[in-house]
Amino acid sequence: MITPATKLTAVLGDPVTHSLSPLLHNAIYEKEGVDAVYLAFGNPEVEPLIAAMRALPIHHAAVTMPHKQTIMPFLDTIDEEARAIGAVNTVINRDGKLHGYNTDVVGVAKALEAVPLKGTNALVIGAGGAARTVVYHLSREGANVFVHNREEKQARELCDVFGCTVIGESEIAKREYGLIVNATPIGMRPDVDSMPVAAEMLHAGIAVFDLVYSPLETKLLRTAKEKGAKPTSGLIMFLAQGLEQERLWLGRDIEQTPYEKLLEEHIRMRDS
Repeated sequence: MITPATKLTAVLGDPVTHSLSPLLHNAIYEKEGVDAVYLAFGNPEVEPLIAAMRALPIHHAAVTMPHKQTIMPFLDTIDEEARAIGAVNTVINRDGKLHGYNTDVVGVAKALEAVPLKGTNALVIGAGGAARTVVYHLSREGANVFVHNREEKQARELCDVFGCTVIGESEIAKREYGLIVNATPIGMRPDVDSMPVAAEMLHAGIAVFDLVYSPLETKLLRTAKEKGAKPTSGLIMFLAQGLEQERLWLGRDIEQTPYEKLLEEHIRMRDS
């Protein structure tokens, strides 16, 4: 029940109508007994969203595309790790001061916790805000990171920061990888028949991590499984980073088990 004391939290981005964040966070508030409501605010410009966060106020916000980098100059403080990554996906409003964090890195680490990374050749497709977090984690764990992006300039800027290697489309298949990561929207609905890499690159012995989680099993993950590779869904990352956001705001850990089934069932129903 919403009351005058109910606190407002939100996801900020454009578009946000597809976001699962309201479903997850409102379920957390109900189960944990938190007097808050989580909404979605979409705007292609970041400045009005920042103004709304300060004025309403919005106490806690998830930040999604395309604002993970553009929001940074408008924040009062930025966590050291988020600054190192160069992207913010979480803003906590404490007494009118906006504090930026990156919980995506917690999600990436959770998704890849069973994958040996040190010394492994890792191919990352994409060079946006999500890819920055993936590359940061892989580099920190000692992987040899190769980045391919449709716009090579963006990939080069990313690799200049993290010391990875830009790789062109014609060169991708000439190397062996222990891990392939899709950090683009390729394979997301409605583009469900597309893959970011050729099927020939997928084989037993490698791990494949797709940040896309709708559909639950993308063509990339389905093909990886068929070829004996180890597939990992972006839903693992999404849930872990969302729980970390609430830990930062509420100051306590949230058990993940009740929410895995909720998210999976919602995606299946939405995609059917």
